[in-house]
Amino acid sequence: MRTSMILSFLLFFVICLGLTFIGCKGEQGPAGPPGEGFTGLEGFAAGIKCATCHSSDQDTVYYVAARRYQWSTSTHAIGGRSERNAASCAGCHTTEGFQQRWREGWTTQVVKQVDNPSPPGCFACHSPHARNNFTRRDTSAVTITSFIDGVPDAVFDYGNGNICARCHQTRTSSPMSPKPNPTKTATTDTITITSNRWYPHYGVNAQMLMGTGGFQFADYTYAGSSPHTNNTILKQEGCVKCHMAEPIGGGGGVVGGHTFKTIHEEEVASPVYNLTSCRDAACHGSSFSTFDYISQSSALTGGQGVQTYIERYLDTLGTMMKDTNVVKKWTVGTPKPWLTASGTVNASASSPLRIVPASRAGALYNYFFLEHEGSFGVHNSKYAIQLLQSSIAELRKP
Repeated sequence: MRTSMILSFLLFFVICLGLTFIGCKGEQGPAGPPGEGFTGLEGFAAGIKCATCHSSDQDTVYYVAARRYQWSTSTHAIGGRSERNAASCAGCHTTEGFQQRWREGWTTQVVKQVDNPSPPGCFACHSPHARNNFTRRDTSAVTITSFIDGVPDAVFDYGNGNICARCHQTRTSSPMSPKPNPTKTATTDTITITSNRWYPHYGVNAQMLMGTGGFQFADYTYAGSSPHTNNTILKQEGCVKCHMAEPIGGGGGVVGGHTFKTIHEEEVASPVYNLTSCRDAACHGSSFSTFDYISQSSALTGGQGVQTYIERYLDTLGTMMKDTNVVKKWTVGTPKPWLTASGTVNASASSPLRIVPASRAGALYNYFFLEHEGSFGVHNSKYAIQLLQSSIAELRKP
């Protein structure tokens, strides 16, 4: 029994001694290849640190959570119509389509149909995992197709706002046909419209800011644009300067930042404004208080606020084009209004709208250009007012 215990103890000692030698480290060899992990996935930037954004606590570097919340209240998120995922629409209405256009060098607005679309979101404008930062995908100048016959294409170059103009412009994927022509002023010049979508689509904000894209009648003098067009700060920052100003106290999440909004009016007793950028010393100054602004354009509006004026007289122009008695002198064939009661173009393949002289159709074009632009003069008050005034004047000619 005693001998057995001694042998067991010796065996235990030998085993422990062996393990001790095994545990000793020698010289460290060369490192092996990195194992597959999150940062090793194809397309991810080398050395990217996920926790910079995806932290276990509050993100205090990029505030991704806060900015995603802001975006969730934006029109991009809830009004971007991501169901518009067909080839001719997905390039602007979906993140996936926008990325397709970027990868192809913006050569066309038409992309492959997106079968599982998402609204225009973070990865439309940014590529943080591939770049390890939140720079914009592209800030190069944008060529915008002219929808006015005889008028050259325009180049939009407003720095960080250029990526916005990739979509906030006329849509070449659904072009107007035929194009209106300011020189077609003879009584023998006729334009035949066969579509109720005879307009440059929606969101033509880039052209409005530049002071181009509207129909300019040959016998009317257009006296330039508002100071926004050539403002030094806007030439560098563009849309971003005003639409992405830092969120304000009491308005965070509904205006500014990634809401892209300067005003919030839904479900509140009074509008919430973000006028931070407007009050910049190089812009309107600290006393600026409303977008319905009265200043350099007051001579054109009779002292009314620009938004009040545009909205009021845009309604006047629309009413005129819904009145057969007003437009019948410019209509070929059986007289009919140019606009339906619901405000669409009163034309189809089976019942075309024929206008003479063809240049008068510019009033119809400008109506939709101004209505679909949507700022009611804020982006370029002088240009918007002149387009409206000249269109009304054309329809009032004897």
